[in-house]
Amino acid sequence: MSDNPAEFFANELRTVLDDQSFGIQSFSITSITPYQALASVRLLEGNIITIKLTIKGYTIEPVESLPQDLAEDPAFDSIEDLLHSTSPLYEGKRHEAWVGKLEQLLSTAR
Repeated sequence: MSDNPAEFFANELRTVLDDQSFGIQSFSITSITPYQALASVRLLEGNIITIKLTIKGYTIEPVESLPQDLAEDPAFDSIEDLLHSTSPLYEGKRHEAWVGKLEQLLSTAR
């Protein structure tokens, strides 16, 4: 990982997608500029979306591909909110991950 300010958005997008690995099949960073980063993300359902991170937040490109209710305000504050809105299977996997972490904490506390 680079400390180069020009790669801030790419590093941030890579980090948050790595953290969400339980809820996506795969991802790759496809474009980097000092002002944005794009990633191709394969959702649990198998479809591929392009996620863009800018100073405004996370969006799906192209905006025209979004359902009408999301297209009106396409920016998300968090990757979790974006994935929850676009992947029906994501929330179930997220819940499973939380339960697994809680079980780990309980077993180490004993």
